[in-house]
Amino acid sequence: MHEISIAGAIIDAVLEAAKKNNARKVNEVLIEIGELTALNPDQLSFIFKTITAGTVAEGAIYDIRLVRPVISCRVCSYSGPIEFFEKLHFILPVIKCPECGGSEVDIVAGRECCVKRIKIS
Repeated sequence: MHEISIAGAIIDAVLEAAKKNNARKVNEVLIEIGELTALNPDQLSFIFKTITAGTVAEGAIYDIRLVRPVISCRVCSYSGPIEFFEKLHFILPVIKCPECGGSEVDIVAGRECCVKRIKIS
């Protein structure tokens, strides 16, 4: 469960930003999580609520937005979403071009894990 270490790093960044800005309260945090990170937004939300108890971030709203994977093909110049398939009850990404089938692709989006905005008072 890598969500615990990632959530800890995110909250450390939020609390540091709040401290630098002399915040009395963190009201809302917008986070973008790429689907290729395999992070579970529900687990992250639970961990945020747990580890922020007693801090200026306690009770904040954590708006977690998923970023769909996007690739760019170096062979046919396709740029767009990837396909997924289900295997053994898991939804897995297909990191190849859906147009030409080539695997020479660059991942343009979908690996993000970043705090985009913090609302404080």
